[in-house]
Amino acid sequence: MPQLKQIKKKKQTSKGKHPNSPKGKGKKNNNKQQKKNNKGNKIKSPKKEPPKPIEQQLTLEEQGKYVALDCEFVGVGPGGYESALARVSLVDYNNAILLDTYVKVDEAVTDYRTFVSGITEEHIQSDTAMDADKCSALVAKMLKGKILVGHGLKNDLDVLGFTHPWSHTRDTAKYEPFLKKPKKNALCTLPQPRKLKDLALTKLGREIQKIGESHCSIEDAIAALDLYKKAGKKWEDVMEYKINRTREIGNEHVVHLVEE
Repeated sequence: MPQLKQIKKKKQTSKGKHPNSPKGKGKKNNNKQQKKNNKGNKIKSPKKEPPKPIEQQLTLEEQGKYVALDCEFVGVGPGGYESALARVSLVDYNNAILLDTYVKVDEAVTDYRTFVSGITEEHIQSDTAMDADKCSALVAKMLKGKILVGHGLKNDLDVLGFTHPWSHTRDTAKYEPFLKKPKKNALCTLPQPRKLKDLALTKLGREIQKIGESHCSIEDAIAALDLYKKAGKKWEDVMEYKINRTREIGNEHVVHLVEE
């Protein structure tokens, strides 16, 4: 009799459990499944994006100080190697066109460079084309006191026939972060300017000067201006340092002359 009672108790303790399941196996399986589910549902932390450049916050008055310039040339002289002004485009900070005109060429054109410049004989001989001297004088007047933005501005200004203060010039072909680093074992160890086309594609994600299409001076001026805007805050910090340093050197030089 005592043995029977013992058997009954054992049966009662196993009540509700699968006869072939070891004690606690169901809980362990549930825990494993829960961990598996949690692992599958784990929220991935977002990838860290590189910090975006701080954009310049300019007032309307400050925006009015900026003008972007681009010119198109034709070839004159033997072989057409010398450049003559054939089109001038100026845009303001908000990409509005301030001036866009073809220019009459006084010399005989030996290469219209149409595949690049888009200039034809009809353009520079039309009644709407401006006289070269008048155009140059007008552009100089429009740029007076302005911050000039462009790419390879020395070429444009040389053909226009005047200069612009370095402190008021923002050339995307000379801005150090936009320069191309020299390759290893290269003969020239100095950074080199990059083409506007390459900068527009890599920095702005914009395709300009497409193969088989002539350049557009308005499009190029806007591209240079947008490149400047992208780096504006850092660029102006650099310019402010250079301008202040130049003034300090000038003052030191004046003091030195007075002391002598």
